[in-house]
Amino acid sequence: MKHALFVLAMLSTQVLLAQTKADRLSELMKTYHGYNMFDGAVLVAENGHVIYKDAYGLANREWAIPNSTDTKFMLGSISKPLTATLVLILVQKGLIDLDETVAYYLPAFKNKPAANVTIRQLLNHTSGMPNYDIISDFFPRISRQYFTRAAYLTVYSDSALAFVPGTRYLYSSWGYFTLGCIIEKVTGKTYAQAMNEEIFSKLNMKSSGSYAHTQIVPKRASGYDYGFGNYVSADFRDQSNTMGTGDLYSTVEDLFTFHMAIANHTLLNKELTQAMLTPGSRPARYGYGWFNQLFRYTPTDSVKANYHLGSTEGFISFMIRMPDTNSMAVILCNSAPTDFFGITKNIVRVLYDKPVVLKEPVHKKMESIIASSTAEKAVAAYKRMKADTAHYSVDWLQLYYLGEKLLSLKRYEDARLIAENNVREFPDRDLVALSMANIYLALNRKEDAINFYRKTLQLNPDNEEAKNRLKEL
Repeated sequence: MKHALFVLAMLSTQVLLAQTKADRLSELMKTYHGYNMFDGAVLVAENGHVIYKDAYGLANREWAIPNSTDTKFMLGSISKPLTATLVLILVQKGLIDLDETVAYYLPAFKNKPAANVTIRQLLNHTSGMPNYDIISDFFPRISRQYFTRAAYLTVYSDSALAFVPGTRYLYSSWGYFTLGCIIEKVTGKTYAQAMNEEIFSKLNMKSSGSYAHTQIVPKRASGYDYGFGNYVSADFRDQSNTMGTGDLYSTVEDLFTFHMAIANHTLLNKELTQAMLTPGSRPARYGYGWFNQLFRYTPTDSVKANYHLGSTEGFISFMIRMPDTNSMAVILCNSAPTDFFGITKNIVRVLYDKPVVLKEPVHKKMESIIASSTAEKAVAAYKRMKADTAHYSVDWLQLYYLGEKLLSLKRYEDARLIAENNVREFPDRDLVALSMANIYLALNRKEDAINFYRKTLQLNPDNEEAKNRLKEL
């Protein structure tokens, strides 16, 4: 018997050693799909060559149409690296000056707070221009509306800047919408036309484009939200208010093409490419359209990277470039939310021959318990699962999303139970404190909400949403 076990162990070891990276990546993504954490397409490249690509789940649940590697997905904020590249192409052509002001290109900004913000500051999120989340009911009151360019500029052009331009970092989708307007102004074309002519057509990215909800786009995936045991169709977003910041669709194959164009300087000269990929100010180290910093994929290992994540109704995306080895990975998912950082970290572990131990996510078990029983029982189960580190993994961000999901469904008491557990477990996370504040506000517990908005600002003094909610209260 001992001999048989030894032989079995030896055979298992040989199988593991013989596994290719593609085999390991396939097992990894199948496991995530089995946990209901990934429906979409994935592509991984090493040394400039694709080593793995595949697709999982359904592109359309009404017709049971499967995803494929040429399915088109909404990119969300992965649109920003493409917008930044287009701006730099126009800089290269002499049509845009990085140090010229917004008001110079867009007269609508004259005498407005952002009049003297530069193009460079828009690109690297140091403009001080706020993000749309300063408007408490942006979703769905504004997000569902169609806007002309001029009309949407009036939504935010009078907003006060969060700081003196160039002195700090604050992520702003409105800043990238402004860049889209500048692209249209200097080219005399729509953003979609300019993007197609300068990037998509030149790179033969035939499966990429700018989306409007009236379009018929063959092989475009539908977006879904997953939670509590079932899928629902994602909310509607009119893409007229995401131009330049989140309105593009693409495939994993086209995004690999885009990665190679950056590596080979097909679109941009070396000087502008270097400027785009140079780390910006801390903490984000955002350059022009990319987070440029060390990407930590194990507690002790990190790699120099350019990456961006994206999220829009029913879609999650993550793209990472590792320029020193000309490697990259991209996941495009049409069921939200999902653990995009966790998935990407494990993909990079495989690329660098590190072990991957994938445990059952606690938040997924809690989802199932909430669906079949109560949030109170889910919190009790959390305490047991947290102690069982051999079988379960805890991710604070996914537990935050769990509370946010319940809040969006107006299940306020259930959301409160999850969020109160989250603030006990993760007291140093400003997003967790902010979520707790918003849930208390929904429950009309204003004093508790004020306390947690203040707690949020203690943890992160730059949190604009907390600042604005306190002003309103």
